[in-house]
Amino acid sequence: MPAAASTSPRARRAATVEGDSPLFMGSLAKCFQVLEALNTAGRAVGLTELAQLAGLDRSGVQRITHTLRVLGYLRQDPATKAFRLSGRMLEFGHTVLATDRLRERAQPHLEALNRRTAETVNLMELEGDEIVYVARYPSLHAVSVDLHVGSRLPAFCTAAGRAILSCMDPADAAARLKAARRTAMTSLTVTDLAGLRAALDEAREQGYALNNQEAFVGDVSVAAPLRDPQGLPLGAVNIAVPSPRWRLEDVLARLVPPLLKTAAAINREIRHL
Repeated sequence: MPAAASTSPRARRAATVEGDSPLFMGSLAKCFQVLEALNTAGRAVGLTELAQLAGLDRSGVQRITHTLRVLGYLRQDPATKAFRLSGRMLEFGHTVLATDRLRERAQPHLEALNRRTAETVNLMELEGDEIVYVARYPSLHAVSVDLHVGSRLPAFCTAAGRAILSCMDPADAAARLKAARRTAMTSLTVTDLAGLRAALDEAREQGYALNNQEAFVGDVSVAAPLRDPQGLPLGAVNIAVPSPRWRLEDVLARLVPPLLKTAAAINREIRHL
C-alpha cells in the first residue's frame, strides 16, 4: 500500500481559503486537523508528535485531545498516553455509506463487473480536488496498489477524476484544474494544464478516461462517468489493473467495453434518484 504523507493538509487549506469569513470556526478547523493527523498516521500517537503532525501548538492539541477523549472519539493508552481514533468514529463512516444512494444503486452492477473481469472495481466520487473511494471490490489476483473505501487521491491524475471532470462545463473543469495542487505522483504524471485539457477532451469524446501509471507506477485504470438526469456528474466507475499483467491494448479491448456497459446500466438506475 502506498506510504501515507506525514499529515493531511485539507483542513489547513480550508482555513486558508475560508479563514476571513465570520462564519468560519478556527477552533473547529483545528479539531479536524488533529483528527486528520491521527487518521493519516494510522497508529497511536503521543501528544508532542501529534502537535507536530497537525501543525498546531502542544497546548491547543492537549485541549482538543482531552475533549475528544471525554466525548469518546479518541482512546488514550493508559501506559504510553498515546492517542488513537476510537471505534465511535466508525459510526460516521457507516452512515455516509448507508445513505449514499448512488452507492446503493450501483452496488449490484459493480459486483457483476468484478465477477466478470476478476479485477478491482471501484466507485468514486469527487470532493473538492480529490476523488474518494466509496465502494471497492478487489481483484482475485495480486494487485500493485492496495487502497480501501475512504481513500482519497488527486482528481487531476486519476482516471475517475478525469472521467468526472470531463462531464463538467469545460470552463468549470479548467478552473478546477488550474486551482488544484498538481504535484506529480510518478514520472508519467501529466501536470500541465494543456495536457490535462487534452486528456479531458479525449475522455469526453470516448466516454471514458484512461490513466496509465500516472497515479501509481504499475497501475493502469479506466473509468466511466456516472451522471444525474440532467447530465451532471455524480461519480465514476473504475477498473484498475497492474501493468505487468495487463498490456494497454488489452485493457482497452477487454475492459473498456464491460466498463461502459456497466456505467450505462448504473446511469439507467440513477435516473430515479
